[in-house]
Amino acid sequence: MGDDFDAVVRLFKGLADATRLRLVAAMVERPRCGQDLAAEVGVAPATVSHHLKVLGQAGLLVETRQAPYTFYQLDLEALQRAVKAVSSPKRVRELATSDDVDPEARDVLRNFFDGPRLRSIPAQRRKKEIVLEEILRRLPRRREYQEPELNRFIEVIHPDFCTIRRELIMGRYMERAAGIYKLAARGREVVS
Repeated sequence: MGDDFDAVVRLFKGLADATRLRLVAAMVERPRCGQDLAAEVGVAPATVSHHLKVLGQAGLLVETRQAPYTFYQLDLEALQRAVKAVSSPKRVRELATSDDVDPEARDVLRNFFDGPRLRSIPAQRRKKEIVLEEILRRLPRRREYQEPELNRFIEVIHPDFCTIRRELIMGRYMERAAGIYKLAARGREVVS
């Protein structure tokens, strides 16, 4: 997963420049040499070389050598794979799930969350802990929360904010006193 993520980031960074986009457009139809690209795009050959290097590192080029020239063409399949990798909210979530999240937690989060919304509260203790810890990470950072404020934050994630609040207290993630909620040591450990 991490390699896929890095490759997609590198590819989109490679495209994140107006000159490189013009070069890509010039190479869509047929292979072009650096001199042709410089003339067509209107930049110095050294600038074209720099941008071709970035596009090559992004995995967007197919090179063909015909001495004394090297011809470059857009690898349309690589571009299509990257676009497909981010073509739906589910794919973006899968791609962007951090590798430091263990596979069990990743599966639980995929099964119980639909984007920003929690579908249901798990019954199994370990799954519930994974979900509650994810909810804590999604809350805005505050030293303390007034109960109505915490309700509004949780309600964005799941409509049953009372149960979620109670579970956060019972799981020792939060402490409550006089309607004020604060992260307990366990909760601070999760969000640090």
